[in-house]
Amino acid sequence: MTKKAYLALLTILLLFPLSACGFKAQDSTGKKLKSSHQLEKRCKALKKETDKSPNEVSKEEGIAAEQIVVSISDDGFVTSHGDHYHFYNGEVPYDSLFSSELLPPKDYQFDQKDVINEVKNGYVIKTDDHYYFYLKDNNHQENLRS
Repeated sequence: MTKKAYLALLTILLLFPLSACGFKAQDSTGKKLKSSHQLEKRCKALKKETDKSPNEVSKEEGIAAEQIVVSISDDGFVTSHGDHYHFYNGEVPYDSLFSSELLPPKDYQFDQKDVINEVKNGYVIKTDDHYYFYLKDNNHQENLRS
């Protein structure tokens, strides 16, 4: 083998493991994080984000899209906001907009003991380990979105 070919092969063999080990952590935006300190800062920022109200997030992002509650859990709720989603801790705010997918099954019979909290035009209820938006009056659906 010539000296040049040997040197090229040796260079490739040495660089391949180094490039495989060169992976760096990335945050959700795809930016490379330089240290665990940056990762910790990003986690704290996400924590602060979940403590904000939907109105605060809309104002910060400058997006006029409605935030529609699409999912409710024991820990909080998820809103659809334009082309992305947000998670919020705590109860659903009184003046929230709800996805029609959160309506209870048609055979559901309202029971006061299922009520988690009251919201505009209805209640957030929990039955069979699922959360729903129950309308008090089907004629008042101003905060319901399909």
